[in-house]
Amino acid sequence: MFLEPSDANPPKHPHADEIPISPGVLRVKRRRVPIIAVAFAAVICVAFFGYVGVGVTRIVNGAVAARAALTSAKVHISDIDFAQASADLSTAHDGLTQAQSGASMLAFASAIPWVGSRYTAGVAILDATAKTVDVLTEAIDIAQDVYSVVAEARAALAWQDASEADTPIHDLPVEVKRTLFTRLAASLPSLRTMQVKLDLANEDIARFHDLANTEGIDEIIAPFETVLAKLKTGIDFLVPFAGITKEFAGLTGDRQFLVMFLNNTELRPTGGFLGTYGLMVIRDGDMKSLTTDDTYAVDALVSGNPAYVAHSPAPISTYLEQPVWYFRDSTWSPDFADGAKDAIALLRQENAVAGRSVPEIHGAFGMTTSFLHDLLAFVGPITVDGQTFTAENASDLLEYQVEIAFEQQGVTRADRKDIVGRLTNALLDKLLEVPSSRFEEVFALLANAFQNKNIALYSSDAGTQAVLDDAGWSGDVSRGSASDVLMVVDANMASLKSDPVVKRTIDYTVVPHDGGFQATVAITYKHEGTFDWKTSRYRTYTRIYVPEGSSLISVTGSLENDAIRDPMGTVGTITTASEFGLTSFGTFTSVEPGQSRTLTFTYQLPSSVTDAVSAGSYTLKVLKQIGAGPHDVELHLDFNRMIRSAVPAEETTFWGNDSYDVTDTLDTNKEYKISF
Repeated sequence: MFLEPSDANPPKHPHADEIPISPGVLRVKRRRVPIIAVAFAAVICVAFFGYVGVGVTRIVNGAVAARAALTSAKVHISDIDFAQASADLSTAHDGLTQAQSGASMLAFASAIPWVGSRYTAGVAILDATAKTVDVLTEAIDIAQDVYSVVAEARAALAWQDASEADTPIHDLPVEVKRTLFTRLAASLPSLRTMQVKLDLANEDIARFHDLANTEGIDEIIAPFETVLAKLKTGIDFLVPFAGITKEFAGLTGDRQFLVMFLNNTELRPTGGFLGTYGLMVIRDGDMKSLTTDDTYAVDALVSGNPAYVAHSPAPISTYLEQPVWYFRDSTWSPDFADGAKDAIALLRQENAVAGRSVPEIHGAFGMTTSFLHDLLAFVGPITVDGQTFTAENASDLLEYQVEIAFEQQGVTRADRKDIVGRLTNALLDKLLEVPSSRFEEVFALLANAFQNKNIALYSSDAGTQAVLDDAGWSGDVSRGSASDVLMVVDANMASLKSDPVVKRTIDYTVVPHDGGFQATVAITYKHEGTFDWKTSRYRTYTRIYVPEGSSLISVTGSLENDAIRDPMGTVGTITTASEFGLTSFGTFTSVEPGQSRTLTFTYQLPSSVTDAVSAGSYTLKVLKQIGAGPHDVELHLDFNRMIRSAVPAEETTFWGNDSYDVTDTLDTNKEYKISF
């Protein structure tokens, strides 16, 4: 039975879909779709912000935990509590891992403008910190191993203060020194791994600084960078030190070294005039003996003896009028290893001809008077024979003692340089008494001296010498991979101790010429002294070392001899030679007190330089002479090509042209890289 239709439920029209619906009904039906979308979006937002919240929480919690742990580790390292420091670093590692996982969750942020640069900066900081924590962990393992040796020695010797951390190496028993140096040598692989990790950490820091708009974050990262720099300084020093320890500590038996006191107030190519020398014997990290003597005393043993046959380099024969090559003039090569080999050979030959015992020498230490000043600044004044030597007066006082005062004091000429040996022994004693808390300062002192080329080492052991070369501790003359090279080398030829008052400026110019490039080196000597007991006219035999295959065009400012003998300044003899894979040009010149003279070499650079410029990249390496003071260097390089970039950069006013103009100070080896 069918019901009657009611008004409340009217029958559906057969074409209801075609009947227009009122506007009110239409609005009600369209609202339902946005409500569903909003609800769905809300769910997505909640999930997204929850995900972001988890990531941010991990970063914040992990970073806070890591920072607290690192702060604690610093305290425990200072207290020599290596076990707790290791635990702190483990906590820091866990915190950083947590923070890095949170950062990974937010990787999408790197694509967001403004936010992206800050995200990338934060990731770089986390990565650099994590790498440094790894290195610190390894460093503590080595330190704990080394320190345990000292602790065991204290216990064995019943030292009262077993907690004292500042035991000087000088006071350690020989067995302990041997163990320390043996373990240091064995740690070389670990130290090299740490060095690589620190380099990676520094790359992360460099990425951080390359980012724009990171104001404020610099203040956060600055303390970390300080720690990283100190750690790198220490590791960079310890890697080569561990590599040479076996030889230079005498771990396999006695090692005898020639100690070369290079007086750079009388500059010679290997660093300075060799007026005093020493023979030092080391075994098991302990200095067994050090004897010093005057080089003139050794030379006197063979003077006039026809059995002694050693021909001087031509400039020594000509400008010093000394055809026989004596030990005192052995420092003629600008490469320290070569100069040391010459010195060792001449010393051995003179002893052999004189019928004395011929020393077996395994290597050499070269140290300049400038390094003596640096040492005195570090350890403080030292009094020897009633004379107090300081960083300010050492070279002048020492020179006065051995040249003038010795006669007034009744000291014989043969013994006048004994004071050098006594001063050296006193210096070494004070240096070896430096407590472990100042080792970082010692590392920095030595690293700076190697870099400034005021000290250099040589070993007859090929493997050890390779380590010295790689570290930059050998004072070698090497072009490396540079396109172009320049080294100016002076040899004081009987000018007393005039070098400190002679200022030099090196001006290097390159211009297009004859399908390639022409170079001009102008060396200006300005003599700011006067005639006195230690200063005279400056007479120098100057050599410049340039790329192999360079061809000399002209020389000006050269003299046949000094100004007294040749007041007209006629051009002297010019020599050309091939050494160290380079070409050298040499000549003699002289300058009176209060005057200046410019010595200029002009030459055509070889095709290898032209090829490098054509390929779009040019590198100039300027080498500093061992023992030379800081010189002003001016570069004016015109390659007739637009420069794209240069390191170091010119002043901004010089940008946007085809020449490179830079003024610099040659206080260490320098490199200049240009891209076209």
